[in-house]
Amino acid sequence: MSRYSHAHRPLLAAAVAVTCAAIAFSVTVPPAPDGPAAGERPPPLRPISSTMTTADDRALHDAEQRLLRDCMGRHGFTYRVFPIGDEPESTLFPYVVDDAAWALRHGYGAELRRQRETTAKSDPNRAYFAALPADRKATALVTANGPSPDGLTVSLPGGGTMRRSDRGCVAEAQRRLYGDLGAWFRSSTRVGTLRQILRSRVVADPGYQKSLGVWRRCMGRIGYAFATPAAARAAALSPVRPLPEERAIGLALAEVRCAGESALSRTARRLDAHHDRLLAEEYRADVTTRDRLRAAALPRARRILSDVPQA
Repeated sequence: MSRYSHAHRPLLAAAVAVTCAAIAFSVTVPPAPDGPAAGERPPPLRPISSTMTTADDRALHDAEQRLLRDCMGRHGFTYRVFPIGDEPESTLFPYVVDDAAWALRHGYGAELRRQRETTAKSDPNRAYFAALPADRKATALVTANGPSPDGLTVSLPGGGTMRRSDRGCVAEAQRRLYGDLGAWFRSSTRVGTLRQILRSRVVADPGYQKSLGVWRRCMGRIGYAFATPAAARAAALSPVRPLPEERAIGLALAEVRCAGESALSRTARRLDAHHDRLLAEEYRADVTTRDRLRAAALPRARRILSDVPQA
């Protein structure tokens, strides 16, 4: 079974249904300690392609959510801590589906997608925000996200820039957790962007393209004319005319069979690791900063989770 990466979800549940963002106010945050507790070994650096949700990811997510809840509460708004979501099925197999047991059970994961959508709709913050009067909605948005997307800017590896506010409850929560908000925003955003660059480099690699040609011919012999695994997935999960479950499972199993016979799965794993190393070296400063700040934040997250009662 080869699951190259799991989706790394935003620590703030997309629904800050309180898509909120906040009144212009200035927050003074006590300085955070610089690193892990004495005698505690920091975790190893994570590969760029690794987005598997770990216990540490959950601790950081939950701690940030609690800080966000407390900040919103101080400004008169209710925010409910919402757990980190399940990974999108597309991130389990970014290059090709190669797990027969998974394919037999899920096909391309249409039912998993529906489950995620149902879970998102059950976020109590959505209902709370929807019920606010218009003027309170506007204030809630500013309270959470700051008055405007100004204060933090990062140049993205693939080109372009991203900006967000350094004020509001989201910024306060991340500042409390990671210490240096600007460094966290820049490094985590840039490293997150590298994942898509990594996958683009893998599929453009001549080695991948060679195995892809063999995979395509294999699929053709079984009766499927798809140029790429991504095209097969898109057809199975089409929002207009998705394949019936039985046919989607059949297609997914054919993809698994050809992933093995063509060596596309093995080639993708090898190239993913190779280009991951190259990108990590190219953007070493960002990867190192992100992981240093994560390591330093973990003891704070655990203290927050042990000191603050569950909501």
